[in-house]
Amino acid sequence: MTNANPAEPMWLACRRLRAAIEMFKPCFSKEQSRGARQEVRAMTKAVANRRDVDSVIATVEGVVAEMGGPESEGVARLIDRLRRQQGDANRALAQVVHGRRMQAFRLRIEDLTDAPVSDSENANLRGPDNPLQDIPDEAAQRVVTRLARLRKRVPAALEPNAVVEQHQMRVAAERLRYSLELTAEALGSQAHGARRSARALQAVLGEIRDCDIALPEVREQIRLLEEEDVKTILGRASGSRDLDPILVQGAPNRVAYRGLELLVVHLLSRRQLMFGRFRRLWLEQSRQGVWVSLEASLK
Repeated sequence: MTNANPAEPMWLACRRLRAAIEMFKPCFSKEQSRGARQEVRAMTKAVANRRDVDSVIATVEGVVAEMGGPESEGVARLIDRLRRQQGDANRALAQVVHGRRMQAFRLRIEDLTDAPVSDSENANLRGPDNPLQDIPDEAAQRVVTRLARLRKRVPAALEPNAVVEQHQMRVAAERLRYSLELTAEALGSQAHGARRSARALQAVLGEIRDCDIALPEVREQIRLLEEEDVKTILGRASGSRDLDPILVQGAPNRVAYRGLELLVVHLLSRRQLMFGRFRRLWLEQSRQGVWVSLEASLK
């Protein structure tokens, strides 16, 4: 349950499978492809929740390993809470990937790939006499659309605190990358270069995203400690007309905050560092004409 290794590859595999089904939708029976997409979407959501908790735990444990005993007290309580969340996510995931359901899903995918398509659907698979003729026209158009969605996120995503826009750009880079992985052989050399660039963007924006996922959990733990301390201090001040400042010395979590605050500082610093890398990477890719060249090759 606490082993993060199986969750990450399963998460990536689900996203790749979803991208493949969407990319080659015109090759499949419409009725069967719809059911397969819904099943993959549910599986992706469940494993993503588990993967996010795993990521936060790994980040927190890496930092707490460098802390002293007193500083790590609050962080240890955070990890305990995250482990409980991990267990909840694992139980939810088990409902999606249990043996019978996975067997049924495997049969669904096998039926999907073996299913015949109608003559009208088959006509869409024959592209014009150009470099894109080995893939469906709709698949090529999907690459165009995903490239446009990636470029649309700029300049908003280049702002330091644009959390939502940077997450959206990471998703756009991922979807473009997976689309190019499936079509680059047919699209040519520009697609191969763009695929590598999209992968680099996805990686650095993923690091930023991991910080953005972890920060609210750390701040929530600080809030829980504050809530507990306030309750204790108010209990000790019961019947008093005012609060004696000396009661703060009796706050049960007074030494637990330091490690959590240092963890916040670490995450903010790392996020800023990764953002600088992302900004430089995007500007360099734009200077090299990676995205313009890909767009031109698709016309």
